[in-house]
Amino acid sequence: MTLSIITINYNNCDWLQKTIDSVLAQTWKDYEWIVIDGGSTDGSRELIEQYQEHFAYWCSEPDKGVYNAMNKGIAKAKGEYLLFLNSGDRLYDPAVLSKVWSKEHYADIISGQVIYANGHLLRTCDHSIAKQLILDTLNHQGSFIKRELFQSYKYSEDYKIVSDWMAWIQWLLFENRSFEYVSTIIAIQEVVGISSERSEVERERERALKEFFGSRMAVELPVVYAKLEKPIIKRILYLETHGRLLFQFLHYFTAILVKIHDFFCHKTSFSRYEESKKR
Repeated sequence: MTLSIITINYNNCDWLQKTIDSVLAQTWKDYEWIVIDGGSTDGSRELIEQYQEHFAYWCSEPDKGVYNAMNKGIAKAKGEYLLFLNSGDRLYDPAVLSKVWSKEHYADIISGQVIYANGHLLRTCDHSIAKQLILDTLNHQGSFIKRELFQSYKYSEDYKIVSDWMAWIQWLLFENRSFEYVSTIIAIQEVVGISSERSEVERERERALKEFFGSRMAVELPVVYAKLEKPIIKRILYLETHGRLLFQFLHYFTAILVKIHDFFCHKTSFSRYEESKKR
């Protein structure tokens, strides 16, 4: 079996339905599907039971958080690659898995693009994977991970938000695992989750950097950002999360200017991305 799709959910019934619809619509079927529900009380369990014939495994029981649920799914998976498509995420179109798996892949991690429901890119991919991981992260909804990688390193359940980012660092920087970028839109992120809480993300990232590299890396992170020519807006975001009101004002002012630009130009960041790919 090529792929195990793992979906975790907790009291997110309406968005879970969208995720289910997007997977069932796929024209490529060489996958198994695992659903881990955290003991929802909003009708999610009943929805899962309605579609249970499509799942290789499912459960609905209390867990210890997002990464505990993801690790439960990993333990049940049998596919060569894993894709984490959580409730609120959906595959971009019915042919997306067919596009990716119409050719053979050998890399340990295969990663593509993810967009927001409004059409904007969730994040861009840099040609330097080290730079990408120090400055940002990869899209878990758009990444196919060889199951064997989890034999040496599972998601840390001591963190609430950044354990997948920590795993990328472990596999790609420390273990030098192979990586392939595919210029295909894999998924749509429907809702803004906990990882959108920037101040908490930065706190966990600094804690993780201390764990990986020692305290100096976390302390000198702004310097690292500058040395790697981090875009000015990203630097503003970093300073904003550390309570700098001036930079917070600049960030929102810049965001308003971008919205005005997109409105009058009738284009989104994603439409410009697509145009660039056609040239």
